Amino acid sequence: MQLLLLALKGVAVGAANVMPGVSGATLAVIFRVYDRLIESINNLFTDFKGSLQFLIPFGLGMVVGIIALGSAIDFFIARFSLQSGAFIAGLMAGSIPFIYGQAVSKLEQKKPRYYIIAVVAALIIMSLAFFAPTPEPYMDTHFNLGFALFLFVGGMLGAAAMVIPGVSGAMVLILLGVYSMAMHTISLIREYLLTPFDFSLLMPILMFVLPIGLGVVVGILLASRLIAMLLDKYHSVTYFAIIGLIFGTIFVIFNDSATYQSYAVITPTIILLAAAAFIFGSVVSLVLGKR
Repeated sequence: MQLLLLALKGVAVGAANVMPGVSGATLAVIFRVYDRLIESINNLFTDFKGSLQFLIPFGLGMVVGIIALGSAIDFFIARFSLQSGAFIAGLMAGSIPFIYGQAVSKLEQKKPRYYIIAVVAALIIMSLAFFAPTPEPYMDTHFNLGFALFLFVGGMLGAAAMVIPGVSGAMVLILLGVYSMAMHTISLIREYLLTPFDFSLLMPILMFVLPIGLGVVVGILLASRLIAMLLDKYHSVTYFAIIGLIFGTIFVIFNDSATYQSYAVITPTIILLAAAAFIFGSVVSLVLGKR
């Protein structure tokens, strides 16, 4: 029963990790497994057996959560792209109060330079949005080393972000311009599990999963330690920079033409539904932040 409960917690954390603005680490804190998770990762080579007793059921649960919710997100992005984008943007916007609270928690006085850091971070992301790579070169069956290295680095950064309560690892995929592709790949994985002899699905799955998966492993083992160091020595600077990244990422979502791909014409009704989705996403994220 303990292993089943641990796996179910993993399902929830895995599902959260594919939703930008919802922090899997926050849910891990709520479920009281965060400390054990970090300890198991850090002690993987010193207490291999003990770490695996926790990581295997929790990790399997995460995989189930990622595949289940990722497939659902791919479905909604394909059919209701603007509402889906607005919901994701709302999730991210709703996480800002929690992260701001973390940013000022160790400040004796709120100095202007910290807010300047947030503005600069947002401007950098907004400017990079115009040079974001497109996944088209990687969508065929030919191996693309450059894009594979790009995904590897993205996996590292996403994994590092996942270990910070209040911060979304999926946000990194949006910044890189491959979030929709990631959700589509997850949907392909679900399809392949239902039809395991359809080997035509394997190549596009492996070409995405292998580089980003290796990046996640390296990111969890190495980059997460760097993030921990930054939070320890430059706590407020790091969190204010994250706030800027979130504002910049929200801009990226609404600046991306893929956000409007489901509609030939944007009507007032579609805009109202998108606004409702944004508000709902914000409320969900705010509630999680308060917990």
